[in-house]
Amino acid sequence: MSMRKEVSLQAVSDAFDRDRLRQARTLAQLKKNELAQRVGVSAAAIGQYESGVAKPRPEHLTALANALGVDVTFFVTGRPFFRVDTGNVHFRSLRSLRAGDRDRALSTAEQIRELTHVFERYVEFPTVDLPVIELGASPAQAAQQLRNHWHIPDGPLPHLVATMESYGVVVLVSKQGGMERVDAFSSDIDGRPIVMSTPRRSMEVYRHRFTVAHELGHLLLHQEPKPGDAVQELEADQFAAALLTPASDLAAILPRRVDLTELDRLSRTWGVSIESLLLRMREVRQTPETTLRRAYQRLAMLKGVRSLEPLTAYPGEMPTLLRQAVELCDVEAGITLVDIASELHLPPRRIRELLGLDDVRPKLTVVR
Repeated sequence: MSMRKEVSLQAVSDAFDRDRLRQARTLAQLKKNELAQRVGVSAAAIGQYESGVAKPRPEHLTALANALGVDVTFFVTGRPFFRVDTGNVHFRSLRSLRAGDRDRALSTAEQIRELTHVFERYVEFPTVDLPVIELGASPAQAAQQLRNHWHIPDGPLPHLVATMESYGVVVLVSKQGGMERVDAFSSDIDGRPIVMSTPRRSMEVYRHRFTVAHELGHLLLHQEPKPGDAVQELEADQFAAALLTPASDLAAILPRRVDLTELDRLSRTWGVSIESLLLRMREVRQTPETTLRRAYQRLAMLKGVRSLEPLTAYPGEMPTLLRQAVELCDVEAGITLVDIASELHLPPRRIRELLGLDDVRPKLTVVR
């Protein structure tokens, strides 16, 4: 079923949405002058389109859409748009980000929220259920409050991502190009908390779990994001450590001395890296810094022989909420991924990209 209506170029020009142009240009990794060259207008004209001072003429719209890899109707205003700015997003490492990488992450967050908004019209998502953390609570207190609120028993926390999704948090691992320097980010966008990680942080499951827990800490502790702020980043790390490895639980099981074999066993049981456990030994066992440094050196020597556990090795750590929404829309409502793409005026490949789905279709070409 097609949800896209035929719209004249003049109608698109009249109802042109400047934010859609800015979003598409950012995601296409084009500067204003580069886009202008492809469209046959000046860079100043592109700037005027994005600022709302002027609208593109109908004869320029097709070239504009082709250059950005979208349908002409993508630019039509009237659809819900969720504007995301740096001030309401937590970035894992803002200082190392170039402006272009940051802007692509922001535009990606906008499209993810719009995608979830469409899904929610057909599928009932879990209700967002995050506790309200009292002002002045420590990261460890916030982590314990969350465990209590979500009825997580003492001990290891299995299936972290699945648990977050069951309480309404959208989690994704992005595979899209142009975001290689983005580690992770999170934001509450119009009442829907979203956490996105990238292969830099999610190549192996221990780092992935800590990263996701770190972003969850931001969502709970920092209602006013300060991207790159050292204090907020430290608090998010402390929250992640307390959530995944509560000090009260570890006090009875951490070895008295640095024993990498025992720490490796605990690492697999608790779903955290040996490095994280060494840090907890410093806090819980008061292990001397010199001892820890020697342990880190031994670990570095073993890096080449230690196998990294992929996400797929741990059930419940691969995000599935949006993928399940795709399947339910198709099976229960007869709404295919292509229909969803049509409703968003995006190519189906872009929806697959946002969802982290591999395109397994055969690559075909036209016989000439």
